[in-house]
Amino acid sequence: MEQRTAQHRAFVVEAHFKNGDSAVTRQRLFRRHFNIPRNGRVPYRNTIKEWVQNFRENASALERKYRGRIPTVRTPESVDKVRMTIVKIPRRSVRRHSAAIGLTDRSVRRILHKNLNFHPYKIAIVQELNDLDMANRRIYSEQLLSKC
Repeated sequence: MEQRTAQHRAFVVEAHFKNGDSAVTRQRLFRRHFNIPRNGRVPYRNTIKEWVQNFRENASALERKYRGRIPTVRTPESVDKVRMTIVKIPRRSVRRHSAAIGLTDRSVRRILHKNLNFHPYKIAIVQELNDLDMANRRIYSEQLLSKC
């Protein structure tokens, strides 16, 4: 997609206010003014409407500068909800937590990872060494050595 300059946008907005609502007229004037060939690309009707609407709202034909996305899911309230459910039932899966809270499972995982510093892992149950195990190991190793 070709980026249009501020000059292009200003010309289209001027043509709109001079010639009324005809998008075709604005496209033809645009083609003539910027020497665009017959099959060259001109702004679409919806693009022109967007530029004019933007000019009416902001008094500028330039693109609006977005300040960044406003976080809507990782709010302190939802972080607290996730924390409370995890503390309450820690063995429940993230999918079931997300269904209970009303958030998507991806959002719950993101909160767990970025806000609560929890990392996914599965607890592996391994054999625990007892006091008798050390004695049994010693006896077994002595028996093995005596056979050699």
